[in-house]
Amino acid sequence: MDRKDLIFEEEIIQGLKDITPPEEEILEINPWMVPISSIAWGLILTTIRLNFLFLQYLLPTIGVALTFVGFRSLRNQNNYFRVLYYISLGRLLLHLVDTIVIGTPLNLMDIPSLGIGLVRLIIQVFTFLIFHMGLREVYKGAGRTMELSPLVWVSLWTILAFFIAITPLAETWLAFLPMIIFYILIIKAIFSIGEDLDDTGYLIKNAPVKISNTSLRNIYLLLVVVVGLGSNMYFNNLKLDSHEFIPPVITSIREDLLNKGFPAEALRYLAEDDLGLLGDAINIEVKNELLMFDPRVSQEVSGSGYFQSITNTHEPGKTNIDSTTIYIEMPDNVLYVMQYFKWKGGRPIWQDAIMLTGQDEVEDRQIISSSLFYSKKDKEYRANFPRLIMEGVEKQSFFGPSWIEPIRASFSFPLGSKDQGGYILYRYGRMESDIYLVPVLFEYIHQSIPIRIPYIRSEDLFLQGGYGFSNNYKQHYSTYESLGMKEVSE
Repeated sequence: MDRKDLIFEEEIIQGLKDITPPEEEILEINPWMVPISSIAWGLILTTIRLNFLFLQYLLPTIGVALTFVGFRSLRNQNNYFRVLYYISLGRLLLHLVDTIVIGTPLNLMDIPSLGIGLVRLIIQVFTFLIFHMGLREVYKGAGRTMELSPLVWVSLWTILAFFIAITPLAETWLAFLPMIIFYILIIKAIFSIGEDLDDTGYLIKNAPVKISNTSLRNIYLLLVVVVGLGSNMYFNNLKLDSHEFIPPVITSIREDLLNKGFPAEALRYLAEDDLGLLGDAINIEVKNELLMFDPRVSQEVSGSGYFQSITNTHEPGKTNIDSTTIYIEMPDNVLYVMQYFKWKGGRPIWQDAIMLTGQDEVEDRQIISSSLFYSKKDKEYRANFPRLIMEGVEKQSFFGPSWIEPIRASFSFPLGSKDQGGYILYRYGRMESDIYLVPVLFEYIHQSIPIRIPYIRSEDLFLQGGYGFSNNYKQHYSTYESLGMKEVSE
Protein backbone atom coordinates (compact mmCIF):
# COMPACT_ATOMS: atom_id res chain seq x y z
CA MET A 1 0.00 0.00 0.00
CA ASP A 2 1.56 3.36 -1.05
CA ARG A 3 1.45 6.71 0.73
CA LYS A 4 -1.52 7.98 -1.30
CA ASP A 5 -3.67 5.03 -0.16
CA LEU A 6 -2.77 5.61 3.49
CA ILE A 7 -3.66 9.29 3.23
CA PHE A 8 -6.99 8.36 1.55
CA GLU A 9 -7.93 5.88 4.29
CA GLU A 10 -7.03 8.39 7.00
CA GLU A 11 -9.31 10.98 5.39
CA ILE A 12 -12.20 8.44 5.31
CA ILE A 13 -11.71 7.59 9.00
CA GLN A 14 -11.67 11.25 9.99
CA GLY A 15 -14.79 11.91 7.94
CA LEU A 16 -16.82 9.02 9.46
CA LYS A 17 -15.78 9.15 13.10
CA ASP A 18 -18.31 11.86 14.01
CA ILE A 19 -21.28 10.16 12.31
CA THR A 20 -23.71 8.56 14.79
CA PRO A 21 -25.21 5.28 13.51
CA PRO A 22 -29.02 4.88 13.54
CA GLU A 23 -30.53 3.73 16.84
CA GLU A 24 -31.94 0.52 15.32
CA GLU A 25 -28.42 -0.52 14.29
CA ILE A 26 -27.16 0.09 17.83
CA LEU A 27 -29.93 -2.14 19.18
CA GLU A 28 -28.96 -4.86 16.77
CA ILE A 29 -25.47 -5.10 18.28
CA ASN A 30 -26.69 -4.87 21.91
CA PRO A 31 -25.24 -8.10 23.37
CA TRP A 32 -27.73 -8.13 26.27
CA MET A 33 -30.90 -7.79 24.22
CA VAL A 34 -31.08 -11.34 22.84
CA PRO A 35 -30.57 -13.34 26.09
CA ILE A 36 -32.75 -10.99 28.17
CA SER A 37 -35.53 -11.12 25.56
CA SER A 38 -35.24 -14.90 25.47
CA ILE A 39 -35.59 -15.09 29.26
CA ALA A 40 -38.53 -12.66 29.24
CA TRP A 41 -40.38 -14.63 26.56
CA GLY A 42 -39.64 -17.80 28.48
CA LEU A 43 -41.28 -16.24 31.54
CA ILE A 44 -44.34 -15.27 29.49
CA LEU A 45 -44.81 -18.68 27.89
CA THR A 46 -44.39 -20.59 31.15
CA THR A 47 -46.86 -18.32 32.97
CA ILE A 48 -49.84 -18.00 30.61
CA ARG A 49 -52.10 -21.01 29.97
CA LEU A 50 -54.22 -21.49 26.85
CA ASN A 51 -56.27 -24.69 26.96
CA PHE A 52 -56.82 -25.36 23.26
CA LEU A 53 -54.90 -26.83 20.31
CA PHE A 54 -52.45 -28.38 22.82
CA LEU A 55 -51.06 -24.90 23.54
CA GLN A 56 -51.13 -25.69 27.28
CA TYR A 57 -48.29 -28.13 26.51
CA LEU A 58 -46.51 -26.46 23.57
CA LEU A 59 -46.10 -22.97 25.04
CA PRO A 60 -44.47 -24.05 28.34
CA THR A 61 -42.13 -26.32 26.36
CA ILE A 62 -40.98 -23.40 24.23
CA GLY A 63 -40.81 -21.25 27.37
CA VAL A 64 -38.43 -23.47 29.35
CA ALA A 65 -36.25 -23.86 26.24
CA LEU A 66 -36.02 -20.08 25.75
CA THR A 67 -35.23 -19.55 29.43
CA PHE A 68 -32.45 -22.12 29.25
CA VAL A 69 -30.75 -20.67 26.15
CA GLY A 70 -31.02 -17.19 27.67
CA PHE A 71 -29.22 -18.15 30.88
CA ARG A 72 -26.83 -20.34 28.88
CA SER A 73 -25.58 -17.22 27.10
CA LEU A 74 -25.09 -15.39 30.41
CA ARG A 75 -23.61 -18.18 32.52
CA ASN A 76 -20.06 -16.74 32.49
CA GLN A 77 -21.05 -13.29 33.77
CA ASN A 78 -20.95 -14.17 37.47
CA ASN A 79 -21.75 -16.97 39.92
CA TYR A 80 -25.41 -15.97 40.14
CA PHE A 81 -25.95 -16.49 36.42
CA ARG A 82 -24.08 -19.77 36.59
CA VAL A 83 -26.54 -20.96 39.27
CA LEU A 84 -29.43 -19.80 37.09
CA TYR A 85 -27.99 -21.78 34.20
CA TYR A 86 -28.05 -24.99 36.24
CA ILE A 87 -31.55 -24.22 37.55
CA SER A 88 -32.82 -23.72 34.00
CA LEU A 89 -31.13 -26.98 32.99
CA GLY A 90 -32.95 -28.73 35.84
CA ARG A 91 -36.24 -27.20 34.69
CA LEU A 92 -35.62 -28.58 31.20
CA LEU A 93 -35.28 -32.07 32.61
CA LEU A 94 -38.24 -31.59 34.96
CA HIS A 95 -40.45 -30.43 32.08
CA LEU A 96 -39.47 -33.50 30.07
CA VAL A 97 -40.48 -35.68 33.02
CA ASP A 98 -43.77 -33.75 33.31
CA THR A 99 -44.45 -34.41 29.64
CA ILE A 100 -43.98 -38.14 30.17
CA VAL A 101 -46.20 -38.11 33.27
CA ILE A 102 -49.03 -36.27 31.50
CA GLY A 103 -49.08 -38.70 28.57
CA THR A 104 -48.88 -41.97 30.54
CA PRO A 105 -50.82 -43.74 33.32
CA LEU A 106 -48.66 -41.81 35.82
CA ASN A 107 -51.09 -38.96 35.16
CA LEU A 108 -53.75 -40.91 37.07
CA MET A 109 -51.73 -40.97 40.29
CA ASP A 110 -53.18 -39.12 43.26
CA ILE A 111 -50.50 -36.43 43.52
CA PRO A 112 -51.01 -33.58 46.05
CA SER A 113 -51.37 -30.68 43.62
CA LEU A 114 -51.14 -28.06 46.36
CA GLY A 115 -47.80 -29.42 47.57
CA ILE A 116 -46.39 -29.65 44.04
CA GLY A 117 -47.59 -26.13 43.30
CA LEU A 118 -45.93 -24.80 46.45
CA VAL A 119 -42.59 -26.40 45.51
CA ARG A 120 -42.80 -24.91 42.02
CA LEU A 121 -43.61 -21.53 43.54
CA ILE A 122 -40.52 -21.64 45.75
CA ILE A 123 -38.29 -22.58 42.80
CA GLN A 124 -39.79 -19.82 40.64
CA VAL A 125 -39.38 -17.11 43.26
CA PHE A 126 -35.88 -18.36 44.09
CA THR A 127 -34.99 -18.06 40.39
CA PHE A 128 -36.29 -14.49 40.15
CA LEU A 129 -34.37 -13.37 43.25
CA ILE A 130 -31.10 -14.94 42.07
CA PHE A 131 -31.65 -13.29 38.68
CA HIS A 132 -32.06 -9.99 40.50
CA MET A 133 -28.81 -10.47 42.43
CA GLY A 134 -26.98 -11.46 39.25
CA LEU A 135 -28.10 -8.27 37.51
CA ARG A 136 -27.13 -6.20 40.54
CA GLU A 137 -23.65 -7.74 40.35
CA VAL A 138 -23.40 -6.74 36.68
CA TYR A 139 -24.33 -3.15 37.50
CA LYS A 140 -21.83 -3.17 40.34
CA GLY A 141 -19.07 -4.36 37.99
CA ALA A 142 -19.92 -1.49 35.65
CA GLY A 143 -19.77 1.03 38.48
CA ARG A 144 -23.49 1.72 38.31
CA THR A 145 -26.38 1.39 40.74
CA MET A 146 -29.31 -0.79 39.72
CA GLU A 147 -32.36 1.48 39.92
CA LEU A 148 -35.00 -0.69 38.21
CA SER A 149 -35.92 -3.92 40.00
CA PRO A 150 -38.78 -5.63 38.10
CA LEU A 151 -37.67 -9.08 39.25
CA VAL A 152 -38.54 -8.27 42.86
CA TRP A 153 -41.98 -7.18 41.69
CA VAL A 154 -42.46 -10.30 39.58
CA SER A 155 -41.55 -12.39 42.64
CA LEU A 156 -44.25 -10.67 44.67
CA TRP A 157 -46.70 -11.03 41.78
CA THR A 158 -45.99 -14.77 41.54
CA ILE A 159 -46.58 -15.29 45.26
CA LEU A 160 -49.79 -13.26 45.17
CA ALA A 161 -51.05 -15.11 42.06
CA PHE A 162 -50.47 -18.48 43.75
CA PHE A 163 -52.46 -17.61 46.85
CA ILE A 164 -55.26 -16.01 44.82
CA ALA A 165 -55.48 -19.21 42.73
CA ILE A 166 -56.27 -21.33 45.80
CA THR A 167 -58.96 -18.95 47.11
CA PRO A 168 -62.47 -18.07 45.85
CA LEU A 169 -60.99 -14.83 44.46
CA ALA A 170 -59.67 -16.87 41.52
CA GLU A 171 -63.22 -16.97 40.11
CA THR A 172 -63.78 -13.20 40.18
CA TRP A 173 -62.84 -10.51 37.67
CA LEU A 174 -61.99 -8.13 40.50
CA ALA A 175 -58.79 -10.07 41.15
CA PHE A 176 -58.11 -11.14 37.57
CA LEU A 177 -57.99 -7.73 35.88
CA PRO A 178 -55.53 -6.02 38.29
CA MET A 179 -53.27 -9.08 38.19
CA ILE A 180 -53.17 -9.01 34.38
CA ILE A 181 -52.41 -5.27 34.34
CA PHE A 182 -49.54 -5.66 36.81
CA TYR A 183 -48.27 -8.67 34.89
CA ILE A 184 -48.07 -6.70 31.61
CA LEU A 185 -46.23 -3.83 33.33
CA ILE A 186 -43.74 -6.22 34.94
CA ILE A 187 -43.04 -8.04 31.66
CA LYS A 188 -42.50 -4.72 29.92
CA ALA A 189 -40.01 -3.74 32.62
CA ILE A 190 -38.13 -7.03 32.22
CA PHE A 191 -37.76 -6.44 28.47
CA SER A 192 -36.25 -3.02 29.24
CA ILE A 193 -33.47 -4.63 31.30
CA GLY A 194 -31.54 -5.41 28.11
CA GLU A 195 -31.50 -1.74 27.11
CA ASP A 196 -30.45 -0.63 30.61
CA LEU A 197 -27.58 -3.13 30.68
CA ASP A 198 -26.35 -1.90 27.32
CA ASP A 199 -26.24 1.64 28.73
CA THR A 200 -23.88 0.47 31.50
CA GLY A 201 -21.23 -0.37 28.90
CA TYR A 202 -20.67 -3.74 30.56
CA LEU A 203 -19.80 -6.30 27.88
CA ILE A 204 -20.92 -9.92 27.99
CA LYS A 205 -18.16 -12.42 28.71
CA ASN A 206 -18.11 -14.91 25.88
CA ALA A 207 -19.45 -18.40 26.68
CA PRO A 208 -18.10 -20.66 23.91
CA VAL A 209 -20.40 -23.54 22.95
CA LYS A 210 -20.21 -26.47 20.55
CA ILE A 211 -23.94 -26.39 19.80
CA SER A 212 -25.68 -23.10 19.03
CA ASN A 213 -28.61 -21.95 21.13
CA THR A 214 -30.97 -22.24 18.16
CA SER A 215 -29.92 -25.83 17.46
CA LEU A 216 -30.13 -26.75 21.14
CA ARG A 217 -33.61 -25.24 21.44
CA ASN A 218 -34.87 -27.09 18.36
CA ILE A 219 -33.35 -30.38 19.52
CA TYR A 220 -35.07 -30.05 22.90
CA LEU A 221 -38.44 -29.22 21.34
CA LEU A 222 -38.14 -32.24 19.03
CA LEU A 223 -37.14 -34.46 21.97
CA VAL A 224 -40.17 -33.39 24.03
CA VAL A 225 -42.54 -33.97 21.11
CA VAL A 226 -41.10 -37.40 20.26
CA VAL A 227 -40.90 -38.62 23.87
CA GLY A 228 -44.30 -37.20 24.83
CA LEU A 229 -46.21 -38.52 21.83
CA GLY A 230 -44.30 -41.80 21.72
CA SER A 231 -44.96 -42.67 25.36
CA ASN A 232 -48.64 -41.72 24.99
CA MET A 233 -49.05 -43.96 21.94
CA TYR A 234 -47.28 -46.84 23.68
CA PHE A 235 -49.58 -46.78 26.71
CA ASN A 236 -52.72 -46.28 24.61
CA ASN A 237 -52.14 -49.72 23.12
CA LEU A 238 -52.96 -51.96 26.07
CA LYS A 239 -50.93 -55.15 26.04
CA LEU A 240 -52.68 -58.54 26.10
CA ASP A 241 -51.47 -61.76 27.68
CA SER A 242 -52.71 -63.89 24.79
CA HIS A 243 -52.71 -67.63 24.23
CA GLU A 244 -53.82 -69.70 21.28
CA PHE A 245 -57.50 -70.58 21.24
CA ILE A 246 -58.56 -74.14 20.45
CA PRO A 247 -62.30 -74.49 19.68
CA PRO A 248 -64.06 -76.80 22.16
CA VAL A 249 -65.62 -80.12 21.26
CA ILE A 250 -69.38 -80.29 21.00
CA THR A 251 -70.88 -81.74 24.19
CA SER A 252 -74.46 -82.55 25.12
CA ILE A 253 -74.83 -79.38 27.18
CA ARG A 254 -73.59 -77.27 24.27
CA GLU A 255 -76.04 -78.98 21.93
CA ASP A 256 -78.85 -78.33 24.40
CA LEU A 257 -78.01 -74.61 24.61
CA LEU A 258 -77.76 -74.39 20.82
CA ASN A 259 -81.19 -75.96 20.50
CA LYS A 260 -82.59 -73.39 22.93
CA GLY A 261 -81.36 -70.57 20.69
CA PHE A 262 -77.90 -69.76 22.04
CA PRO A 263 -75.78 -68.26 19.19
CA ALA A 264 -73.12 -70.78 18.15
CA GLU A 265 -70.48 -68.12 17.51
CA ALA A 266 -70.74 -66.83 21.08
CA LEU A 267 -71.15 -70.25 22.68
CA ARG A 268 -67.78 -71.49 21.39
CA TYR A 269 -65.93 -69.11 23.74
CA LEU A 270 -67.64 -70.27 26.95
CA ALA A 271 -65.77 -72.71 29.18
CA GLU A 272 -67.33 -75.86 30.62
CA ASP A 273 -67.66 -74.21 34.04
CA ASP A 274 -69.79 -71.46 32.48
CA LEU A 275 -71.96 -74.01 30.72
CA GLY A 276 -72.58 -75.77 34.02
CA LEU A 277 -74.23 -72.59 35.33
CA LEU A 278 -76.42 -72.19 32.23
CA GLY A 279 -77.40 -75.82 31.64
CA ASP A 280 -80.84 -75.47 33.29
CA ALA A 281 -81.85 -72.40 31.26
CA ILE A 282 -85.61 -72.16 30.78
CA ASN A 283 -85.49 -69.45 28.12
CA ILE A 284 -82.88 -67.80 25.89
CA GLU A 285 -83.48 -64.63 23.90
CA VAL A 286 -81.03 -62.84 21.61
CA LYS A 287 -81.06 -59.12 20.77
CA ASN A 288 -78.75 -57.99 17.98
CA GLU A 289 -77.79 -54.64 16.48
CA LEU A 290 -75.08 -53.45 14.08
CA LEU A 291 -73.29 -50.40 15.49
CA MET A 292 -72.00 -48.27 12.61
CA PHE A 293 -69.25 -45.72 13.30
CA ASP A 294 -69.00 -44.44 9.72
CA PRO A 295 -72.38 -45.14 8.08
CA ARG A 296 -73.11 -44.19 4.50
CA VAL A 297 -76.20 -42.00 4.56
CA SER A 298 -78.53 -41.85 1.56
CA GLN A 299 -81.68 -39.77 1.24
CA GLU A 300 -84.92 -40.74 -0.45
CA VAL A 301 -87.40 -37.99 -1.27
CA SER A 302 -91.05 -38.91 -1.68
CA GLY A 303 -94.12 -36.81 -2.39
CA SER A 304 -94.13 -33.28 -3.72
CA GLY A 305 -94.79 -29.75 -2.61
CA TYR A 306 -95.94 -29.38 1.00
CA PHE A 307 -96.35 -33.14 1.27
CA GLN A 308 -92.73 -33.89 0.49
CA SER A 309 -90.85 -36.11 2.97
CA ILE A 310 -87.21 -37.12 3.22
CA THR A 311 -86.14 -40.52 4.51
CA ASN A 312 -82.53 -41.11 5.55
CA THR A 313 -81.13 -44.60 5.10
CA HIS A 314 -77.95 -45.70 6.86
CA GLU A 315 -75.75 -48.33 5.24
CA PRO A 316 -72.72 -49.92 6.95
CA GLY A 317 -69.38 -48.29 6.24
CA LYS A 318 -65.94 -49.72 6.95
CA THR A 319 -66.06 -49.54 10.77
CA ASN A 320 -68.84 -51.55 12.43
CA ILE A 321 -69.50 -53.70 15.49
CA ASP A 322 -71.97 -56.55 15.63
CA SER A 323 -73.45 -56.25 19.15
CA THR A 324 -75.34 -59.24 20.57
CA THR A 325 -77.05 -59.29 23.97
CA ILE A 326 -78.02 -62.79 25.09
CA TYR A 327 -80.54 -63.18 27.94
CA ILE A 328 -80.51 -66.54 29.77
CA GLU A 329 -83.45 -66.96 32.16
CA MET A 330 -82.89 -69.55 34.88
CA PRO A 331 -85.13 -71.15 37.51
CA ASP A 332 -85.53 -69.42 40.89
CA ASN A 333 -85.90 -65.98 39.27
CA VAL A 334 -82.22 -65.77 38.28
CA LEU A 335 -81.11 -64.08 35.06
CA TYR A 336 -77.75 -64.29 33.29
CA VAL A 337 -76.68 -61.98 30.47
CA MET A 338 -73.91 -62.48 27.96
CA GLN A 339 -72.81 -59.38 26.08
CA TYR A 340 -71.02 -60.45 22.93
CA PHE A 341 -69.48 -58.14 20.32
CA LYS A 342 -67.42 -58.64 17.19
CA TRP A 343 -65.78 -56.15 14.87
CA LYS A 344 -66.70 -55.95 11.21
CA GLY A 345 -63.78 -53.92 9.86
CA GLY A 346 -62.03 -51.14 11.76
CA ARG A 347 -58.86 -51.17 13.87
CA PRO A 348 -59.62 -51.32 17.62
CA ILE A 349 -56.01 -50.98 18.77
CA TRP A 350 -55.90 -47.67 20.70
CA GLN A 351 -57.67 -48.45 23.99
CA ASP A 352 -61.37 -48.91 23.23
CA ALA A 353 -63.85 -49.18 26.10
CA ILE A 354 -67.24 -50.71 26.88
CA MET A 355 -69.80 -50.21 29.64
CA LEU A 356 -72.81 -52.33 30.65
CA THR A 357 -75.63 -50.93 32.77
CA GLY A 358 -79.02 -52.21 33.85
CA GLN A 359 -81.08 -52.22 37.03
CA ASP A 360 -78.66 -51.46 39.85
CA GLU A 361 -81.25 -52.40 42.48
CA VAL A 362 -81.10 -56.10 41.55
CA GLU A 363 -79.23 -58.13 44.16
CA ASP A 364 -76.48 -60.70 43.71
CA ARG A 365 -74.92 -59.22 40.56
CA GLN A 366 -71.62 -60.81 39.58
CA ILE A 367 -69.20 -61.11 36.65
CA ILE A 368 -68.91 -64.80 35.75
CA SER A 369 -66.36 -64.82 32.93
CA SER A 370 -65.00 -62.64 30.15
CA SER A 371 -62.57 -62.84 27.25
CA LEU A 372 -61.21 -61.09 24.20
CA PHE A 373 -60.50 -62.98 20.99
CA TYR A 374 -58.86 -62.30 17.64
CA SER A 375 -57.00 -64.01 14.82
CA LYS A 376 -53.51 -63.35 13.50
CA LYS A 377 -51.45 -65.22 10.93
CA ASP A 378 -54.13 -67.90 10.48
CA LYS A 379 -54.29 -68.66 14.21
CA GLU A 380 -56.96 -67.81 16.78
CA TYR A 381 -56.07 -66.24 20.10
CA ARG A 382 -57.88 -65.21 23.26
CA ALA A 383 -56.91 -63.10 26.25
CA ASN A 384 -58.34 -61.52 29.37
CA PHE A 385 -59.47 -57.90 29.43
CA PRO A 386 -56.55 -55.69 30.56
CA ARG A 387 -59.00 -53.76 32.75
CA LEU A 388 -62.42 -55.03 33.83
CA ILE A 389 -64.27 -53.77 36.88
CA MET A 390 -67.76 -53.57 38.37
CA GLU A 391 -68.09 -50.79 40.94
CA GLY A 392 -70.29 -47.88 41.93
CA VAL A 393 -69.35 -44.57 40.27
CA GLU A 394 -70.82 -41.11 39.73
CA LYS A 395 -71.81 -40.29 36.16
CA GLN A 396 -72.38 -36.80 34.78
CA SER A 397 -75.23 -36.22 32.36
CA PHE A 398 -77.45 -33.48 30.98
CA PHE A 399 -79.71 -33.89 34.02
CA GLY A 400 -76.86 -33.74 36.52
CA PRO A 401 -74.82 -36.35 38.40
CA SER A 402 -76.20 -39.81 39.15
CA TRP A 403 -74.89 -42.91 40.93
CA ILE A 404 -74.60 -46.11 38.89
CA GLU A 405 -72.95 -49.52 39.29
CA PRO A 406 -71.86 -50.51 35.78
CA ILE A 407 -69.44 -53.04 34.36
CA ARG A 408 -66.64 -51.19 32.60
CA ALA A 409 -63.65 -52.40 30.62
CA SER A 410 -60.83 -51.12 28.40
CA PHE A 411 -58.84 -53.10 25.87
CA SER A 412 -56.72 -53.00 22.74
CA PHE A 413 -55.95 -55.58 20.11
CA PRO A 414 -52.50 -56.24 18.62
CA LEU A 415 -51.43 -54.56 15.40
CA GLY A 416 -52.20 -56.76 12.43
CA SER A 417 -54.96 -58.69 14.19
CA LYS A 418 -58.32 -59.54 12.58
CA ASP A 419 -61.75 -60.82 13.63
CA GLN A 420 -61.52 -58.96 16.94
CA GLY A 421 -64.22 -59.27 19.54
CA GLY A 422 -65.05 -60.18 23.10
CA TYR A 423 -67.71 -61.09 25.60
CA ILE A 424 -68.72 -60.61 29.22
CA LEU A 425 -70.95 -63.17 30.91
CA TYR A 426 -72.48 -61.87 34.12
CA ARG A 427 -75.20 -62.73 36.56
CA TYR A 428 -77.77 -59.97 36.23
CA GLY A 429 -79.12 -60.92 39.66
CA ARG A 430 -81.95 -62.61 41.50
CA MET A 431 -85.35 -61.03 40.93
CA GLU A 432 -88.00 -60.62 43.61
CA SER A 433 -90.50 -62.65 41.53
CA ASP A 434 -90.75 -64.41 38.19
CA ILE A 435 -92.52 -61.38 36.71
CA TYR A 436 -89.95 -58.81 35.61
CA LEU A 437 -88.83 -56.61 32.74
CA VAL A 438 -85.15 -55.60 32.76
CA PRO A 439 -83.00 -53.43 30.46
CA VAL A 440 -79.39 -53.74 29.32
CA LEU A 441 -77.47 -50.82 27.83
CA PHE A 442 -74.26 -51.72 26.01
CA GLU A 443 -72.08 -48.68 25.32
CA TYR A 444 -68.93 -48.62 23.22
CA ILE A 445 -66.20 -46.01 22.74
CA HIS A 446 -63.91 -46.53 19.76
CA GLN A 447 -60.61 -44.62 19.78
CA SER A 448 -59.37 -44.23 16.22
CA ILE A 449 -56.59 -41.76 17.09
CA PRO A 450 -53.51 -43.10 18.93
CA ILE A 451 -52.63 -39.84 20.70
CA ARG A 452 -54.74 -38.53 23.59
CA ILE A 453 -53.08 -36.08 25.96
CA PRO A 454 -53.50 -35.96 28.90
CA TYR A 455 -53.69 -39.71 29.41
CA ILE A 456 -57.05 -41.00 30.58
CA ARG A 457 -58.57 -44.44 30.92
CA SER A 458 -61.09 -44.82 28.12
CA GLU A 459 -63.68 -46.40 30.42
CA ASP A 460 -63.68 -43.19 32.48
CA LEU A 461 -64.92 -41.23 29.45
CA PHE A 462 -68.36 -42.80 29.91
CA LEU A 463 -68.68 -40.89 33.17
CA GLN A 464 -68.17 -37.48 31.55
CA GLY A 465 -71.26 -35.58 30.53
CA GLY A 466 -71.74 -34.97 26.83
CA TYR A 467 -69.45 -37.73 25.56
CA GLY A 468 -72.49 -39.54 24.17
CA PHE A 469 -72.63 -36.94 21.38
CA SER A 470 -69.21 -38.01 20.05
CA ASN A 471 -68.96 -39.89 16.75
CA ASN A 472 -66.72 -42.38 18.56
CA TYR A 473 -69.60 -43.44 20.80
CA LYS A 474 -72.29 -46.03 20.01
CA GLN A 475 -74.85 -47.87 22.14
CA HIS A 476 -77.12 -50.89 21.94
CA TYR A 477 -80.19 -50.81 24.18
CA SER A 478 -82.44 -53.83 24.70
CA THR A 479 -84.89 -55.23 27.25
CA TYR A 480 -85.88 -58.70 28.39
CA GLU A 481 -89.38 -59.76 29.40
CA SER A 482 -89.46 -62.85 31.62
CA LEU A 483 -91.66 -65.84 30.85
CA GLY A 484 -93.79 -64.94 33.85
CA MET A 485 -94.29 -61.41 32.51
CA LYS A 486 -95.29 -62.76 29.10
CA GLU A 487 -97.88 -65.06 30.67
CA VAL A 488 -99.38 -62.14 32.57
CA SER A 489 -99.42 -60.02 29.40
CA GLU A 490 -101.26 -62.72 27.48
